[in-house]
Amino acid sequence: MTPRLLAALVLLAASGSAVGASGQSIDDPARLSGLMEVETRAEAEWDELIMVEAGGATPAQFLQALEASFRDAIAEADAAPSVVEGAPVTVTCHVDTFYDTGLIVYSLRVQTEEPGDDGAPVITWIKSSVGSYTVQQLHLMFRLGEQCAESFLEDWRGAN
Repeated sequence: MTPRLLAALVLLAASGSAVGASGQSIDDPARLSGLMEVETRAEAEWDELIMVEAGGATPAQFLQALEASFRDAIAEADAAPSVVEGAPVTVTCHVDTFYDTGLIVYSLRVQTEEPGDDGAPVITWIKSSVGSYTVQQLHLMFRLGEQCAESFLEDWRGAN
């Protein structure tokens, strides 16, 4: 494992389990209890070496696919909150990618946000994971939106 890849893995895996004022861990599925409407958003940090070295998608193409697959997976699920534009709670899927010769490393972070007292978004629940694909599995990167949605829906269903 190269030092660059090791550093990327450490950075991608760094996400704490902070405890909020309620005493609940920020990753506690109970924080999703009663949540019936959400807006969706996707964000991505796409390592451009994936496009240059592996012939992958552009950052814009990846983000567009991520947004659509994330939103659709929640909206089309049998048991899920309704996806409503302008809902007070936003579910965000964030993907970070890193390319190292022949390997694409990624981290997924799915979180809920709602406006705080000052109107700025406050994270109310979060869940994260890391993984990797070989360059030959590049097409699977376009399923990460679905993975984010499943991660959210698993905890949402457990709480509702």
